[in-house]
Amino acid sequence: MSNSDFPSNAAEADDRRVLLAMAEAVRPATPFEPRMVKRQRSGDRPTDLPSFVPPHAPEASEEPKLLPLSPEPRLRLGRYEVQPLAGIFPPDGRRNYTDTEFPWRCVCKVSSGSRGGCGVLIGARHVLTASHVIDWRARVASVSFIRNGTSFASAQAIMGFRYEEITDVEYENADSDYCVLVLDTRLGDTLGFLGAKTYDSGWDDDVTVWVNIAYASDVGAGNNPTFQTNFSLDEDDFDLGGGRTLFTDTGDFVKGMSGSPVFGSFAGRRRVVGVVSAEASGLYDYNLIAGGQDLTDLIRTARAEAP
Repeated sequence: MSNSDFPSNAAEADDRRVLLAMAEAVRPATPFEPRMVKRQRSGDRPTDLPSFVPPHAPEASEEPKLLPLSPEPRLRLGRYEVQPLAGIFPPDGRRNYTDTEFPWRCVCKVSSGSRGGCGVLIGARHVLTASHVIDWRARVASVSFIRNGTSFASAQAIMGFRYEEITDVEYENADSDYCVLVLDTRLGDTLGFLGAKTYDSGWDDDVTVWVNIAYASDVGAGNNPTFQTNFSLDEDDFDLGGGRTLFTDTGDFVKGMSGSPVFGSFAGRRRVVGVVSAEASGLYDYNLIAGGQDLTDLIRTARAEAP
């Protein structure tokens, strides 16, 4: 990683040295402690959780500095052009970036036994991801923050908060497909972390609000994260519990992007409203995002019980 990958002020340089030392430290994977969380059904529950921006961090931009757009892959079957990936609604809105400012640096890769996906810093030592990204048999997980194929920060999970241990995502459990990992290192104190907000159905079909950052193996080989915006969400009208399934047929998500955040800016404050759960398939013509009050409650519980 070049010296230009991080801002050049002294405080940022000190943080860079600390993070690189964290990334280079080799820690053996040990099973984390699983924490089953009971859903709350009553009482006054917060719908908004704060984010944290490090004092020395520059003012967050509306978009990261994007890399030049590469031509979209074109596949042909005989005389006919075919769409290469389910979960993509042309034109593909994902773009790579190398920006390491807040909040663009908060997305990470999650590795867990035989599984993997993405996550995002949601607390001082907390990463939000999808439940099905976690190998619940192995109960080991690590996170890494990658630029240009190199990790600049990493940590191991020591605890995992969830409602369900999901292996296969189905319509019936997609609204509970989230997990909060507690890390052995307080990366959020240095990198910052996003807040959370309970999705409101009044935001349905608004395409000007939402952002996703993730690692996608089909865009830049997963060596740098991707950014996309200008996609809409639609809350399932028949999903009436605390967990809610959000649909999108304009947001582009494929295998490996599960666990990545969908968030918006509320008065300049970044708040996660959902976690990427499942991509479109032959049964559905939309991608699934897991959200709802249960998501906000789970994050709040993890922050409170494992500060």
